[in-house]
Amino acid sequence: MRLREIEQAYGERVRVHWRTFPLIPGAQPGRRVTEKTREGRLRVGADEPRACFVPPALDAPLPSSSIPALTAAKCAERQGAEAFGRFHDRLFTAHFSDNLDIGQADALRSLAREAGLDLARFEADYAGEAYEAVLRDCAEGAAWFGVSGLPTVILDEKLSLVGAVPTECYRLLIDWILAGEPGGVIPLAADATAAAAGRSPVDAREAGR
Repeated sequence: MRLREIEQAYGERVRVHWRTFPLIPGAQPGRRVTEKTREGRLRVGADEPRACFVPPALDAPLPSSSIPALTAAKCAERQGAEAFGRFHDRLFTAHFSDNLDIGQADALRSLAREAGLDLARFEADYAGEAYEAVLRDCAEGAAWFGVSGLPTVILDEKLSLVGAVPTECYRLLIDWILAGEPGGVIPLAADATAAAAGRSPVDAREAGR
């Protein structure tokens, strides 16, 4: 939701490139919903109500690995940005709202069909190079940026923001980067967060004088 806001606000000046990073890289069969799981969904849902998080039923099955869904996302990405966007949205809704087990091949195939993907190509890519692309993203994220938790957003291949960061924090740093990184110091002043999207904090302060 928040990255989509950024894309809409900045248009062609900002490009979002999704990379896969598995929270559960190996198979962990028997994972079930606990009270802690439900509390986490409720907490995140309260923080971002537009995402429509729905707490799953207690003791419901959870995906045993992140790899299948991430591999499917790589397959969708190979069919173009629009196809990826549709599948990404459907995958998110399936997991966090519909509480489907997106670790199952049948569920992923159904989601690909609902998203209007070319199923023959989807299945060919899933059985082919998509898995290797997931591993490559994971290795690069860990080696280059020390990614160990999600969500992590890397800005301009140099700055990382981890966790449910407010949209204004993204805007603050993006505006600073677009302005040529004035001063060479990352802006952290609280009043700079009021800068309008697309304007650097420096420009905003000058306009307010």
